[in-house]
Amino acid sequence: MDEQQQKCMSTEPTDERDIRTKEDVSLVLDLATIKKSELNPLTQCLYLNMQDHKIDNLMLLEVDKHILEAFDERDTVSFRGNKGDEAMLCTKNRSYEIKEAEISNSWLLVPNLKLNEATCTEEITDRTIDRKNIRKIFSSYYEVKETRPNLANLSTLLTPSSFNGLEYESVIDPETLYSWERLRSEIQASDYELKQALEDFLVADIDGYLRLISFDVEGRSINLMFDYFAEQSWELDEIDKENTYECLKELIHEPVFNAIFERYTELSTETKADGSPLYKYDEKKCCAMIAKILLAASPVTEYREFMEIWKDGTPEKMQPKEEYLRGLALITYNAIKTQKEVVSCLETDLPNNIHDRFKELFQIKAKWTPEEITPYITRFTRGTMNANALLTKYARYSTRNGIKYYGSKHGK
Repeated sequence: MDEQQQKCMSTEPTDERDIRTKEDVSLVLDLATIKKSELNPLTQCLYLNMQDHKIDNLMLLEVDKHILEAFDERDTVSFRGNKGDEAMLCTKNRSYEIKEAEISNSWLLVPNLKLNEATCTEEITDRTIDRKNIRKIFSSYYEVKETRPNLANLSTLLTPSSFNGLEYESVIDPETLYSWERLRSEIQASDYELKQALEDFLVADIDGYLRLISFDVEGRSINLMFDYFAEQSWELDEIDKENTYECLKELIHEPVFNAIFERYTELSTETKADGSPLYKYDEKKCCAMIAKILLAASPVTEYREFMEIWKDGTPEKMQPKEEYLRGLALITYNAIKTQKEVVSCLETDLPNNIHDRFKELFQIKAKWTPEEITPYITRFTRGTMNANALLTKYARYSTRNGIKYYGSKHGK
């Protein structure tokens, strides 16, 4: 019992007669056959307020080292989601599912309770009684488990306010507009994960709201930019952003132009005469966008015809390649027509649940090479769970004629 204090607990006293005295403490010690000399001279009596201990604004939360670091660094730690969602805890760059778990022995929250050496002071020679109020009794706590962010509703929330052109702005319902703050409060993802997810979409900040740019506006705008590029006879790495916008500003809204330009270009090693930057078109992204436009108009096209139209539709200094179709379309053989075909298969049209996605992929095609299937599962990779790890977990490996294929784990 060395360096331990005596604690007595009761309900909150209703009058002076209910407050424990030194005589009450002595009686308890005698009944417990504990020598007073073995205890520190301070006895703390705990009192329970029958209303206060049921307060709902306190909860017991388990934290891992990452959550603890976020608290220490004063980063945002918040619960996110709508009323119908299971709550999710999010830090600056991680997401956690939370689950209530029972505690075998109830835990008491007692503010200013003294422990160990704090109960033994030279100034106190006689036994002293100190009253402490129990703030809350915990019979359960919330445990956390790091998980993937819940981004399933992201497209659903942003689509109603898609930007279809200035001429359609008057019909946009203001209630469908999402600022960054509103979006981050409803989407169950950390800020980092949400920003990463938004990169999968073409989004412009228009008057403080995050707006999806519709496919029609994107396609029309990129074709205008390509036409101007061809007129200027620039090299791919000599794109002048200011010059391009100045010519097209009457046709493309500035925030939309900036979003599209950022998506399809990167900084060039070349510069203007005054040292200001020039940009380079990303051939893969540009060719893929033209292919996407063609696939929207004709989801199934004979292979040779598609490649010719694709070539004609891209800027002269770009070269379309089959590999640029990955994640957009499949090249298949039609046994009935005895011809190769390009068939639309957009990654963005597949389920957001990884189990459903693999199921649908193997319904579309029984066997996939790693190069074919990887673009369709990349969004589910994280940390050590790369594409190979996902395929090992959800698919079955086989080889045919020395070529590696992946199929359904439960298929033939």
